[in-house]
Amino acid sequence: MKVIYYPLLHGSGSITPNQKSLLRRIMMLSPMKPILARLKRRKPQKWLMVGSPYRQPRKADWDDYRQKHGIEATKQAFIEGVYKLSENNMKTNKILVNCDKKLSIDTDTDIAQLAPNQLAKLLISRYGRLAVNMESSTIYNYNGIIWQPIKDSELSREMANFFTENNTHFSMRRINGVIDVLKVIAEPIRERDLDVIGFANGVLNTKNHKFSPHNPDDWLLHENGITYTEAVEGETLEANAPNYTKWLNHVSGGNADKARRIKAGLYMVLANRYDWQLFIEVTGVGGSGKSVFMHIAEFLTGKHNTSSGELKSLDDARGRAQFVGKKLILLPDQRKYSGDGEGLKAITGGDDVGIDPKYEKQFSMVMKSVVIITGNRPMQFTERHNGIARRRVIFHFNESVPDKDKDKKLTEKIEAEIPVIIRDLLLEFTQPEKAYQLLLEQRDSGEATEVKRESDPLIDFCAYLIAMEAASGIVVV
Repeated sequence: MKVIYYPLLHGSGSITPNQKSLLRRIMMLSPMKPILARLKRRKPQKWLMVGSPYRQPRKADWDDYRQKHGIEATKQAFIEGVYKLSENNMKTNKILVNCDKKLSIDTDTDIAQLAPNQLAKLLISRYGRLAVNMESSTIYNYNGIIWQPIKDSELSREMANFFTENNTHFSMRRINGVIDVLKVIAEPIRERDLDVIGFANGVLNTKNHKFSPHNPDDWLLHENGITYTEAVEGETLEANAPNYTKWLNHVSGGNADKARRIKAGLYMVLANRYDWQLFIEVTGVGGSGKSVFMHIAEFLTGKHNTSSGELKSLDDARGRAQFVGKKLILLPDQRKYSGDGEGLKAITGGDDVGIDPKYEKQFSMVMKSVVIITGNRPMQFTERHNGIARRRVIFHFNESVPDKDKDKKLTEKIEAEIPVIIRDLLLEFTQPEKAYQLLLEQRDSGEATEVKRESDPLIDFCAYLIAMEAASGIVVV
């Protein structure tokens, strides 16, 4: 603690050695010891401002007061002055937390004396409500619609602003300590209801078809950015979404069963049914409608919830970092791939996968994403334990659109029809399991087998084998 001997009235501020000695003796008096003990527990950089208890229009200091009133009166005046200082100027600081888009806190506490857990609680109050992902140790803040992640650097800056606003000294060590404690005491993020779809204006339950306002306890991490509205009277897909209908008829070749399976794939994207443990692979010649399929999937999910990359990136912890927190992983126009698809299998299988973000700590998590792959040729997977085969749903678009029939604005037109498409999908699959069964049918279809035969010689060879009910013929030993 630093002590300034401060003559309030017209004093020059300079004191003689005798005056210093006098003040030192006064400070050591027994009535002063409890006061000193209290002051020493305060912040080390606080200054004790000792002022003269009397007012007179002349140059004066404590030694003048002693000479005029005597040592006993001086001691008493000094003690009263310090007590008054303790009551008025040394009150516990008032914490005022007031930041843009943050709640205000008004609490009588000395920030310098708060432990990290107390500061972490104040930081939670500053944001309103925070939660932590126990897998990645990422802090999330509820913004009124979804729970959005906050980077550690942003939390550090917010904590620094907090200290600065309250005129409190801080260090990075102290800030990091608060954030580390915050990740321990914040409530864990819970699993969202998989039957709930988040829209810009609320949530829709696909089981009871009830639409309700946003609620933090829905634990939504994404919303598709689309404003949900009820269907207009007499609405039909053909009349109200003609461009989408035209595309669907083309890619399905006019086959109603295949069209329903394609719609089942779009429903899986819309509802984010990563728990079905399937991924979609769309193959076919250029200009056959593959990119439009991906655009529709992106519209249904929301562009901000989608990330694109390469299939090989899923096999690498650093490569997977770009897909963290996304509902939809798009792998468009993939070149020839030959590998076991270990990363793809782990992600679609709901397994923990390692994540290695640049400049951040490594962690592992379950990536709750739907994966769509497109390419002119099918992917070549060397995995032979059925891990890929049982998850792989192949759609083959084999007819290219003639140049005279191509519409360069088709994607934009379909985007305007998305609300109608969503209502059609929800009406088509009032029971989500129907969509799941249709995708299993497509997985095991003759179309999918033909595509796999083209890319895998072993499957092509096995296609010539005939299964027999009983063993007959010559036994070769």
